[in-house]
Amino acid sequence: DVLAARDLEYKAWAHVHSLKSSLDEQSLELRVKTAIEAEAISQQRLAAAEAEIADMRQKLEAFKRDMVSLSDALKSKNEEIEAYLSEIETIGQSYDDMQTQNQQLLQQITERDDYNIKLVLEGVRARQLQDALLMDKHMMESEIQQANASLNFFDMKAARIENQLRFCLDQAQRLAEDRSQNSANLENTQKRLSDVRKSSVQVRGSLEESQSKVYKSRLTLMELQIELVKERFAKKRLEEDLEMGRRKVLRLQAQTEGSSIIEELQQELREYREILKCSICLERPKEVVITKCYHLFCNPCVQKVTESRHRKCPGCAASFSPNDVKPVYI
Repeated sequence: DVLAARDLEYKAWAHVHSLKSSLDEQSLELRVKTAIEAEAISQQRLAAAEAEIADMRQKLEAFKRDMVSLSDALKSKNEEIEAYLSEIETIGQSYDDMQTQNQQLLQQITERDDYNIKLVLEGVRARQLQDALLMDKHMMESEIQQANASLNFFDMKAARIENQLRFCLDQAQRLAEDRSQNSANLENTQKRLSDVRKSSVQVRGSLEESQSKVYKSRLTLMELQIELVKERFAKKRLEEDLEMGRRKVLRLQAQTEGSSIIEELQQELREYREILKCSICLERPKEVVITKCYHLFCNPCVQKVTESRHRKCPGCAASFSPNDVKPVYI
């Protein structure tokens, strides 16, 4: 605009000079007036152009200031982002370390649990053997007592019969009829003795059956107690694992204030929960492992497979036996 105004001014001066040279003296004054007016108009335009240039310079300086402030803010944001990235890396490393420590602790806990279960089973077996030996001892003592009682009873009967026989021999010479009666009495007593022996044999059989039933019921009771102890132990283990998971979540929430990090951790937690679920029913958590292929499933699904004819792993179709199924406490 300034250059254009100057060009206009030069043109106006040129026009004025041309007018001065070309025009006559009569129209010279009018032309001079018009030239002066054109010069005033050009000066006004020049002043307006200079004012606009000053405004543009002020705007340029304000824009430069804004650029400097924005660059400073961008540098501070970049520094904050680098600090956040370093914090995220440290959190990830600490999380990996915690995972490795938890895996080691879980391995140690599983080994201790297996050792404790073995000790409990051995103790139960020893108790069962002790109870069986005590039962056998009591049975033998009762049988010995019964045999002694029956021997005493038979001895008493034999003594009575001998007395009766002596009395009969004494009176045999006098009374033949009494002798026949005594012989009949003797036969009757022998029949009764045989009946008593038969009844004692039946009583012994019924006693042995009842003792076997009691022994079986005790064995079933001991097995139920063992299963109850296992279930209580598994429930306690699950409660402890749940409490540990809650504590970890609370620590991670306290450490990470940003909502994006919490959402990522929640997503990872959902993925880990899906990993811990059984791949057959997708509902229950993994409880047992097949030692042939080391695949994890829930106990009911594995029990269904073991009850079938073809025992094969649902994950890799490897055949296994019921002894290959072991409990796992995750």
